[in-house]
Amino acid sequence: MKRIKSVCEIIKREIKWILTDIDLIAMLIAAPLFYSFFYGTMYMNKVEHKIPIAVYDEDRSGASLDLIKKLNAHHSINVKEKLINLIELDKKLINEDVEGVLFIPDDFSKNLKLNRDVRLKLYLNTHRFLHSNDLNKAVNEVALSMGEEIRVEYFNSKGFSKEQAKELSTPLKDDIKLLFNPSESYGDFLIPAILILVLQQTLFMGLGQSMAKENEIKKFNELKNLSSDNPITAITGKISFYLILYLAYALLFFSLHLSVFKVDFKGSYSAFIIVSILLIISISFMSLIIGSFFSKKVHALILISFTTYPIFFFTGYSWPTFAMPQISQIIGLLIPTTAYLKAVHRIVSMGANTSHIVSELINLSVLNVLLFALVIKIFKERFLKVNKDLQ
Repeated sequence: MKRIKSVCEIIKREIKWILTDIDLIAMLIAAPLFYSFFYGTMYMNKVEHKIPIAVYDEDRSGASLDLIKKLNAHHSINVKEKLINLIELDKKLINEDVEGVLFIPDDFSKNLKLNRDVRLKLYLNTHRFLHSNDLNKAVNEVALSMGEEIRVEYFNSKGFSKEQAKELSTPLKDDIKLLFNPSESYGDFLIPAILILVLQQTLFMGLGQSMAKENEIKKFNELKNLSSDNPITAITGKISFYLILYLAYALLFFSLHLSVFKVDFKGSYSAFIIVSILLIISISFMSLIIGSFFSKKVHALILISFTTYPIFFFTGYSWPTFAMPQISQIIGLLIPTTAYLKAVHRIVSMGANTSHIVSELINLSVLNVLLFALVIKIFKERFLKVNKDLQ
């Protein structure tokens, strides 16, 4: 009962600190709400539409014009202009006026009439992989569709029925089934990760600053007295409010925010809550550890702010883990966000429940045990130091 009372007193103290400190208010209340919406809106459309391309039509025939019309009708393509000569090709791509240039040869219609192969050349600006991949796919879809129409017409002219002509035109058909992200939306993939990064980094910075503030205003002895010299009580009280606050944020982000951004939550909310609690505890422990080494809040904030990109890259979310160097894979396993991103991605996009994320739950639990042991060690040493200073 005494410990519960002590924990409650430390929680009240932490809330008072936050409400009277503009830096903590900005980081823990304003930043999560603002950035979660602000960053997410950049991927609001989620799927690229009307990617600008140019066409150099050397053939200038009815068949080539028909191809250009079909290209422009595709939702991913915008035939922005027709080039007069090939000298413009490099210039258009380098200036990024267009993302690709399609070259239609002068024997295009002739070869079509003679049922010969036709080779179209597509020059892509591949420094942006998303544009080039989507554009390449769209042009291929149009070309294949037009090729099938021509083959159907040919077989019709040979006396075959429409159905027979269709069967003969594509004797080998693919049956592609898109699972978990049927629209192939980059936004559906990235928006949950952005929300997680906002959740993680604002907690990391906020609690890290709070811990550094204990040193800055020399109030660690107050925390020691409120906890009755019990490191576990002090740690529990210090992180409890943040656990409640950030669990509420997590539920808000993955209900309201996903609804606004039109991303379906397909899995189990109970699994999401369990794995979110484990992540929040992990990040809280990391914040206490990092913050304890600084005597000023601003120094802790500066260091922690530089961890955003390294943490994201090491998780293997933006680049597949199996393609990373071995040392990077090991570092990734030591970062709680790695397991959390994998688990939440399966829950949100694949409809996973607790049984599907057992390995991630074990990973986070082991990290929590190790981090907790380290935090206890730091708090014990700090309590001993406070006692020596008082003597």
